[in-house]
Amino acid sequence: MNRGLNRMFNTLLKRDASDEFGEADLRAVSPGRFQVLDVDQDISIKAFVLENGLTFKVGRGFYEFTKTETIQGHKEIILMDRKTGDLFEGEAARDMLGLPAGTTMRIKPSNLEKYVVFVQSTSANRKLMGKTRFLYEVEDWAR
Repeated sequence: MNRGLNRMFNTLLKRDASDEFGEADLRAVSPGRFQVLDVDQDISIKAFVLENGLTFKVGRGFYEFTKTETIQGHKEIILMDRKTGDLFEGEAARDMLGLPAGTTMRIKPSNLEKYVVFVQSTSANRKLMGKTRFLYEVEDWAR
């Protein structure tokens, strides 16, 4: 992200310039960590995972952030580059949404031109919306 855009976000969010982050804070996700799946119709996360022949485990799924909601401070945020499909993680991902690490806030989907935002789900019953994407952490991936 360029410095001019950082300054604009800092002004809009009333942050000190010392809060700026750089691209280095946005880390590439390890290759093979996630499967990217297309969601055709509204369905619960658990049902969707099982329908796709995967083993369900709470916390492994990341839904596409499409509507205003409260995001808890412990949830991980993943960004997907709209052009390349590359995935990124790190505190900068939360910062770009105006959601500091460890903070629970109600936010609207941000218009990040470069990225699609995915939020970790800690629920089996959360409904995935049709015509969105879903990231699922592969079972044998180790942090």
